[in-house]
Amino acid sequence: MTVIAVTNLPSHFRDGFLPASQLPNVRLSLGLHPLLAPHSEFECRLFCELLPKTSYVGEIDLDFSKEGSATRNAQLASFGFVLKHVGNSGKVLSIHSRKAERETLNLLDEHNVRAATFHWFTGDTPALQQVIDPGHYLSINPAMLSSNKGRGIIERIPRDRVLFETDGPYCRVAKTPAGPWDVAGVARGLATLWECSVETVTLQVGRNFRQMLVDRQTN
Repeated sequence: MTVIAVTNLPSHFRDGFLPASQLPNVRLSLGLHPLLAPHSEFECRLFCELLPKTSYVGEIDLDFSKEGSATRNAQLASFGFVLKHVGNSGKVLSIHSRKAERETLNLLDEHNVRAATFHWFTGDTPALQQVIDPGHYLSINPAMLSSNKGRGIIERIPRDRVLFETDGPYCRVAKTPAGPWDVAGVARGLATLWECSVETVTLQVGRNFRQMLVDRQTN
């Protein structure tokens, strides 16, 4: 199993890069999280310096919930900065889009970004369809499977667009921060929703991940 470990800031990526590089199945993702906007010039400069070191970028994007509403303009500038530098590089993107789905999609379209991965999607049905139509993917975590709203969203996602995630430590399983091993529980939950075997789910999501990598390279 390959684990993509996302970070919140370039300085976090810098500090974790060496330990992560010594683990054969771990890929470290370079993040610039919206809730940490406005970002310092140092972090933005560091983002550019570190970008060539990884094929994975995230978490990035926008958060217009109550928690992030005060930094809306700074977030828009930050996300635009990231997309400008990522460009058509083919890097895998992990998207945080809470309460900002339409603004996110507009910016992705403006920068001609396809096959990004939206994590822990909580938007409405029209926004979900707007994510699916351009060819983006959505990753599923234990919290989504444990709520009626989350399961409703999952049931509307085409099976060939689904990926796994844990979102630990923010997502918790039995009051414990989720870890990579909790992907097995996500597979079991999807098997129940899809009315198929866990093996079928695992094979499907593995194919989806490989196709997502191809789609990003041909973006």
